[in-house]
Amino acid sequence: MNGERPTANGDRIANDSGPSVADSMPEVGQLKQASLSQNPLQPSVDNTRACENGDVEPSQRAFDNRGNNASLQSEEAPSEILQLISQDSYLPMAALINRASQSCWNCLSDLVTQLASMPVPDLPPEQTKLLPNGLPNNQSKANLDKKDRILKFSNDQKADFIKLLVLLQWSKNVEEVSKTISINYWLMKRREGYWNAIGSMALLKQESSGFQIPNPDLKTAAEVLSRGRVLNLPRLNYIPQKDLSSRQILRVLRSLDRALSVKLALSDDLPPQLRRFRIHDGRATFTVPNEFELDVSILGEREDSPFRMVDFRFSFQPHPHISDSLHSEIELYANANIDRDGLKGCYDFLHELALSYKLAELHKQALDLARNQWAGNLRVELIRRNLIVQYWPERQLGKSWIEIGIASGREKQKMTKVESSPFLEIKWMRQGKRIDALQLHLNNALLCFEDVLRQVIAQHTTQILDNIYDKLILTPLFANSELFLEQSLSFEQPENCLLTLELSHSSDLQLKIDPVTGLLVLSPVTERTERLQYEVNRVQGVTDDVVSKLLNYRCSIMETNVLVGILGTCWEVLRSFKLSQTEARALFGGPVSRMNMLRQSLWTLDYTLAITHASDGDHWWLLQQASPGTTNPQTRYRVLRKQRLEVKEELSSAYFDRLAEYLMGLIFLERNADFFRERKEKFDLRPLPTFGRHYELPQISFDLDMARPGFSKQSIPLAPSSNTLLQVAKNPTNSPASQKGIKVCFGGVDRSTNKVRAVAQYRHQASSSVLRRLEKSVLDAGVSLNPDDKTVVLRVTTSIAEAAIPEIVDKAMDVEKVVSTVEQIHRLPGLRLKTISNSSFTIAYHKEASAELELRIGFPSGNQEPQLEFFPPEQNPHQFLAAQYTKLIAASRGPFATRIRDFLTSLTLTLPLLTYLQKLQQKHGLNLDAQQQKGPSEQEDHLRVHILVRSATAFAIQYFAPAGQAPKDVKADSQPHMLARLEILHHINVSRKPMWLVRAALEEFQSYSRPSYSTPELGAKLKQEIFTRSDGQSKWLALDKAAACMADQPEPLLQAMHDHLWEWAKMAKASESNVSNTQPFTKTKAGPGHPNANNANMPNGTNSRPSAAMKGPAGKMQAPGSAIPNGANVKVPRPPGTIPGGRPMPPNHKATANAAQKQEVIMLD
Repeated sequence: MNGERPTANGDRIANDSGPSVADSMPEVGQLKQASLSQNPLQPSVDNTRACENGDVEPSQRAFDNRGNNASLQSEEAPSEILQLISQDSYLPMAALINRASQSCWNCLSDLVTQLASMPVPDLPPEQTKLLPNGLPNNQSKANLDKKDRILKFSNDQKADFIKLLVLLQWSKNVEEVSKTISINYWLMKRREGYWNAIGSMALLKQESSGFQIPNPDLKTAAEVLSRGRVLNLPRLNYIPQKDLSSRQILRVLRSLDRALSVKLALSDDLPPQLRRFRIHDGRATFTVPNEFELDVSILGEREDSPFRMVDFRFSFQPHPHISDSLHSEIELYANANIDRDGLKGCYDFLHELALSYKLAELHKQALDLARNQWAGNLRVELIRRNLIVQYWPERQLGKSWIEIGIASGREKQKMTKVESSPFLEIKWMRQGKRIDALQLHLNNALLCFEDVLRQVIAQHTTQILDNIYDKLILTPLFANSELFLEQSLSFEQPENCLLTLELSHSSDLQLKIDPVTGLLVLSPVTERTERLQYEVNRVQGVTDDVVSKLLNYRCSIMETNVLVGILGTCWEVLRSFKLSQTEARALFGGPVSRMNMLRQSLWTLDYTLAITHASDGDHWWLLQQASPGTTNPQTRYRVLRKQRLEVKEELSSAYFDRLAEYLMGLIFLERNADFFRERKEKFDLRPLPTFGRHYELPQISFDLDMARPGFSKQSIPLAPSSNTLLQVAKNPTNSPASQKGIKVCFGGVDRSTNKVRAVAQYRHQASSSVLRRLEKSVLDAGVSLNPDDKTVVLRVTTSIAEAAIPEIVDKAMDVEKVVSTVEQIHRLPGLRLKTISNSSFTIAYHKEASAELELRIGFPSGNQEPQLEFFPPEQNPHQFLAAQYTKLIAASRGPFATRIRDFLTSLTLTLPLLTYLQKLQQKHGLNLDAQQQKGPSEQEDHLRVHILVRSATAFAIQYFAPAGQAPKDVKADSQPHMLARLEILHHINVSRKPMWLVRAALEEFQSYSRPSYSTPELGAKLKQEIFTRSDGQSKWLALDKAAACMADQPEPLLQAMHDHLWEWAKMAKASESNVSNTQPFTKTKAGPGHPNANNANMPNGTNSRPSAAMKGPAGKMQAPGSAIPNGANVKVPRPPGTIPGGRPMPPNHKATANAAQKQEVIMLD
């Protein structure tokens, strides 16, 4: 291409640019001609020289730029080149700037959000370095990551805005830029066309290498090179040969026959499969039975002349048609194998070719069967020269298929020690396992896949019917030859395989298998046989289930009699309810042929009646659904009762009505018996009678311990500790008075409410007068009392699936509460019964000048906690113990009569103490309304008292100093400071008289964060004045570390302790005032556990805090009823309307909440 000019629109541009451009592009040519006419170019004389390809020297270019600058400026590109890029492709610069700014703002917002979610840890002071401006220089990884993100964001935005600036400068010369872009696009299109032309030429050169050209005439070339002349010119055509005559052809063929005979007779490498041959017509024809025929010949009579294949034919039917081109290809491969391995190689090639064609023909026939009469029942697949045909794909058993492939013969050669060639092998896989005992009778010369398939299916059908026969012959009916059983076999025709069994003396049943679908077919065809056929084909294992299905068909007559008998009764047939075979065997002890599930409308899902029909007879079974925790998870039901259906029994509606009444009573007794078994309680139930026309159900007898009613439906509250119960006298828990012998019997069915009636009877030990009074007033309709023989009869109604024992026990406990409460009120002095109802009592137990103290007790049904209400609420001090008394009465320890007696006795014993504690808390407690109502002189109180109720017989008194009287080292807005913590416990002296024990709160428990006294001096003073006082004038008993007083006289002891603490707090305040006036305040820092020098004599002692291990949460109250009076802090629920400790909540509690936070807050231990 050297010296050629570039092309424009398909025309080559000449060196003189004027004419060529004008020819190729008229418009451009006209413009250039106009410009050239106005400014003609001057020819170069000496300053330039001619160059190839139209190039000029640099000097010439400079000259042209200087001399012809005006003419070049006037030349412009054509308009179609300058307008290749439409103006619609450009965007306004303002829109680009707006989008760039918006993108920068969005990225900045995302960056700020990400930086805010990256916390920067504060470095320790020793690792922090300061910058020159005094700010810390944080060099942590998180801080450096933040800085790196900020720097990366700045660089990215800077690069974007620089590009935007460049575009902004370009926009000033938008026309020139637009022209430049259009010209650049035009140049790119021209460059693309140039490279496309080069590619087309290269492709043409590559394809021309296969063009046919004559071979070089080397002979003529040699003659020319050697002699310098040619005698005869070469001829390109061929001289045609003359046809042979018939005599010549016959002579050649005979010659070939003799040569072939000699060559084959002397050949020692002839394979065994090709030793059967015949020679004729100049060829040797080898015959391989049922495969192919091969015709070979030789090309000459020389000894080393090789065999050549003349023709070959398949010798099996149907064989495929081979085209001439394919025949030539096969001939080429056969000759190549003869040259390499002789006739042995040719036989191996043609043998495998025949096997491949056989396999292909079988594949074709299998596909035709799958598309026509076996459609949807065959699955054909060819995998690596292996034909796999699955039959009966819809059958729910394991997969079965036939596998036809080309075996190598090496395994057969190892067994027979004889050289074996590949052969066509047929394998039978039945339910995923290979069957070696396959007997096939096939014609190898005639390929028919349907024959193979039918013989395999016939043998499979025979195997299935054999298994069914073996199972049936083991059943009692057929084993004893009571019923006839016969089987017909065939290994080739599946239609001849059948099984005939006798169902009765007048009916037979034939069982066949459809060869196409593999489903069982029953005849004669009736509605019942069709249903049986569907059920047999639906199950997983036909062999295992066919016996039960056939016996089910035999038992259908008995089933019909049962279904007719229940018509018009209350029995309901559960047609959708089925039991699995495993459950049926576990429940009924053997296989079941037919089973009907029945249920009464009164029953729940837990009970079902099953009527079964099997080979050994007919039975009814009462089933109960097993509990979720049963040992055998496969068994959902357990058998409560079973009985044989006699053949002579008339299955009428009256029979099933009597059976329903019997089963309801049986379920009632069994459900209540299960109730006792689940709780491992003793009961007595006689054996159940057999169902018949006359029967009598037994009673359930059990002993009810009134002190521990464990059969109630309600949850039993936990019993408080024995240390907290106030028991003046004790009765043994297992006393005869607390044992009640109860007998429960079945009372029939209430059809109006669909519930069963239960009748319970027992004897009560209460007095006849109490029983007589209660019989006339408060008992409900389900309870009847006989005051003469003291017999109590209870009647309850429950659903048939529920145990009646809890209802009976609850009703018995309700009667026991009413009777015991009335009896104790009559026995104890000082109590007066004001009102009485079915479940509540109003009792007056103390009368004062201002008001009379009353108590209303409400007993809900069962073992629920009683409801206690003390009146009047503002004046009755027992309001503190409402929750503790409720737990005491509801406790499960001891008989109810003992608990109600202890409770009523406790009201009298605790009244003096609670009265004093109520007055003390009302005077010195944290009551904001009371403090605001006092005068200025009365508002100065040196103590704050808080009462905590631990249990019904255990209390705690906590004394606090107000917040304004705290030591100097305590902040002014701190909480009140505790002075002392005291405990009041119940105590019984040697003479069995009740007393109150007062002592300091124990300090041996880690849960307490404060000592019992603020200073040892305060403890020593109380010990000296109270606990060890020996002047004989005190009204309490000094015990060195505690003091005891009589239960009815607690005020002297408690008042004395209160006075000493009052004086101590008063002296502490006066001492503090003197110290603050005489000495300047000096702030010191003392270690934990060491006294403050400035406050050595202060009651509050040090302001140090205990260690973390000894510190407990403030404000938590000890749980009432704890065995340790000052035990671990336990968070307990607060009763409504009260503050911790049972103290009544101050009025207008919400309104004074803010004021309480500003004044005083007491931290409770």
